[in-house]
Amino acid sequence: MVGKPGPFRIIENHGRGGVDAPIDPPRRRYTCANYEACLNIACALNWDSFTCRGCNGEVDESNFWQAHQAIKKDTVADSLVSLPSLKTQERSGGGAEILQFAARKR
Repeated sequence: MVGKPGPFRIIENHGRGGVDAPIDPPRRRYTCANYEACLNIACALNWDSFTCRGCNGEVDESNFWQAHQAIKKDTVADSLVSLPSLKTQERSGGGAEILQFAARKR
C-alpha cells in the first residue's frame, strides 16, 4: 500500500479564508475503517485539523500512543474521546512486540 500511517496534523492553512477565497477543506476519507480512531486521536492531541492525504489507511502507532498519554492527563478529553486500548503481543518466532488495538472498556 502506498503512503504512511496517518492521520497527519494540519499546522498551517494556506487559504486566505475570505469570501472570495474560502479555506479549502482538508482531504479526508470518511469511509476509511480507521476514520473514527483518527478523529479521536486528533481530538485527544488537541489538533486544529487533520488530513488523510498520504495515508495508507492504517493508524500511526506513535500518534495513537501519544493520544493515550494525553487523555490520561486531561479528564475532559478522556470523557470525550473513545480510543481503543493498546495491547502488546509477542510475534511468533520470538522477541519483538507489536501493538494491537483492542476495544476500550469504559
